Amino acid sequence: MVTLLLVARPLFPSEGADLGDDVAPTMLLFGAVLIGIVFNLGRSGWRVKLQRVDLAFLATVVWLVLAALRAVYSGTARPAINMLWVWVGYYVLWQLLRQLNLTDRQRRAVLAGMAALAVGVAFYGLYQYLVELPHLRTAYQTRRTELLRELGWDDLLEDPVGLAQFENRLFSREPLATFALTNSLAGFLLPWCLVLLAAVVGNVKLLFDTSIETASGTSPSRTHNTSRDGSLGGPTRGLVWAALALCILGLAGLLCCLVLTKSRSAYVALVCGMAILLALGTSLRGTVARRVLMAVMVLLALALAVAITTRGIDWQVLSEATKSLGYRWQYWRATINMIADQPLLGCGPGNFRYAYTRYKLPEASEEISDPHNFLLEVTATGGIPAGVLFLLAIGLTFWNLKGARSDSTTNSSAGPRPSSAGALVGASQRTALHSREQLWPIALGWLLAWPASYWLGLLSSAPQDLTFLLVGLPVAVLIGVGLWPWIQAGTLAPGILAAALVAIGVNWLAAGGLTFPGVAGSFWLLWVLATDVPTGHFTGQSLSENQASGGWSQRLRQLASPQGLSVPLPTWAGFATLMFFGLLIAAFYTTAYSPVLQARSLLAQASAARRFSIDRAKQFCRLAAEADPWAFEPWMRLVELWQAEGPDPQKKPAESLLSKPDAADLTAVLRKPRPSSPQERAKELDTYAAELIPRAANHHAASWVLALAYQQLFQETNDRRALAKAVTFARRAIDLYPHQARYHAGLAELLRTLGDRDGAQKAAEKALWLHTITPHADRKLPEETLQFLEKLLRGP
Repeated sequence: MVTLLLVARPLFPSEGADLGDDVAPTMLLFGAVLIGIVFNLGRSGWRVKLQRVDLAFLATVVWLVLAALRAVYSGTARPAINMLWVWVGYYVLWQLLRQLNLTDRQRRAVLAGMAALAVGVAFYGLYQYLVELPHLRTAYQTRRTELLRELGWDDLLEDPVGLAQFENRLFSREPLATFALTNSLAGFLLPWCLVLLAAVVGNVKLLFDTSIETASGTSPSRTHNTSRDGSLGGPTRGLVWAALALCILGLAGLLCCLVLTKSRSAYVALVCGMAILLALGTSLRGTVARRVLMAVMVLLALALAVAITTRGIDWQVLSEATKSLGYRWQYWRATINMIADQPLLGCGPGNFRYAYTRYKLPEASEEISDPHNFLLEVTATGGIPAGVLFLLAIGLTFWNLKGARSDSTTNSSAGPRPSSAGALVGASQRTALHSREQLWPIALGWLLAWPASYWLGLLSSAPQDLTFLLVGLPVAVLIGVGLWPWIQAGTLAPGILAAALVAIGVNWLAAGGLTFPGVAGSFWLLWVLATDVPTGHFTGQSLSENQASGGWSQRLRQLASPQGLSVPLPTWAGFATLMFFGLLIAAFYTTAYSPVLQARSLLAQASAARRFSIDRAKQFCRLAAEADPWAFEPWMRLVELWQAEGPDPQKKPAESLLSKPDAADLTAVLRKPRPSSPQERAKELDTYAAELIPRAANHHAASWVLALAYQQLFQETNDRRALAKAVTFARRAIDLYPHQARYHAGLAELLRTLGDRDGAQKAAEKALWLHTITPHADRKLPEETLQFLEKLLRGP
């Protein structure tokens, strides 16, 4: 089940975790833990592994949960609740991985499965780049309107800025594979390039490392490739050659796809990771390994050549690096200002995109959902204590790794080490049946994850078709076969895990990705494996000597050791844990799983109904608001529908065109009378405003849409109270987004209508200044608006 969760999550987009895209995988995770507890109830000998890292990470998550609870009441509630559960899920996954007593072979099997997954995703990205995306662009150019309507995005036809942004992404040449952002794809592929490189070196050593004699004193050239009894103990030398060829092919595909993402931070991180592999004295040292490394560099050069030849990358990838770094600096400056204003609890998980606009620099390029730096993101959303605790947890992990030995050092102390080829054959003969018993659950979970990811993706906001399965799975299976010799007789030095973690960290310092579960899953897995380095890799006390014993001072010393504590639990602890997880699942189902999925379905039906009947669309939105009492989107949709409806809408015979919505009972909603007078419309809008603002207290767009709605109400009724409310909400929107030129221009128009000429001119001056200072065309004001503002400043 653990393998299924780890493999399935990167196979559908996770960038919308704050919008609820992670509720289905999180429920699967909680359910798996609950089932595991039930099957182990009443068993004695329960032990919990505990290190300082566990306590630091637990403290980080607890602080982030507190920050999220605060954001529920002071910010935008639904994203805060969703990210609260994402962080709880992160910790549950962390502890689940920590308590698994994986053997060395099982650890290599899990890593090999993830590396094979990465290759499958990379080849799907290459398929997108060469086949799928060119075909989609051609279809879009020939029937744009029809395609947008099929996707439910026909509102983009009335939004030039949004349409331009969509088309820029569509016509960009970077592959996305199963992600929504190219940086996310690059961040996922990056660590597995290094793991696969280490596995390639391991397979090469199985064939060519003749520098070490076997335990019996014979050279590797005299070892047999099969067992004496002819059993299926280990692969023959020819099969190892085939496995090596598959791994090299997979590595080439990984590098090609990584290059095509144009992620400069990933390029730098890959180089850093390879340098660390060499510097830490891992299995990449030695004559054979250096030759393999040179071959990898040649592969990387070939990948660059292919990308340049196919125009996948160009000189701008390097020439615009300074501009890209300048944009990052703008994000980071604004984020630092945000941290300075809210140092204790931050803006709350899931609320960065809403809080950021208050601090966004006037010359900054875009509104972002994360600061493109994982340390700043933790600090900005959880406060300085969360950032310090998270850094402490990471630092403790690397401090523990500092005392770890390499495989070769550990093995050399036990006597002569068998040759690599001999080790493969001998290990396979001795443990063939036993290893299959150990590894088959990992293999089964890996295979089931692919179809499971399709069904989980259907519950997200961006479901995919089966193309990723048809393209990626066969490739991934072949790579898994190619990694089998490394799984059976390879080595996993701590330096490999350290290099992969550092590469992720370097990339995330400029790209982010910690709060994207599909990307972050690799980080948690590698971090746990680095934290849980087998005790044979450490000098000093073994785990059997380091059980929780003695007084508190002795236990604290044991906790501070790299091995940590192994704490025994009484039998009743299993029942207490079962009760706790039962309550946890009930809370998750009530606050996230059920409301998010129900509201998403109803809002999708509202979007479809709007084409035929605004009345029916409003009914679905009201049902969505009832299903999810923390969501702001149903209420914002109702305000937009109120605007589209107008004072005297035409009824459309839509009920016969739509199927009855999947709801328990629509009778009460259908009986609700439609507003037929200006007073009723005003009352309806007041209701929407009263419901929307508490659910989106720091969301500038919620205030602005209300300002526009009350302006429309004033135009319909000539009621100056509506105009005053429009001004109030416009000022609120500007307070939440002070450097939005369009808002200042709108406020100038409202104040002019209200009769406040001085205020209108000040707003006009600010709008024109923002228009002038921004270098981005999509942030400029339309010519018609500029003429209005200039006329306003000239006076009557």
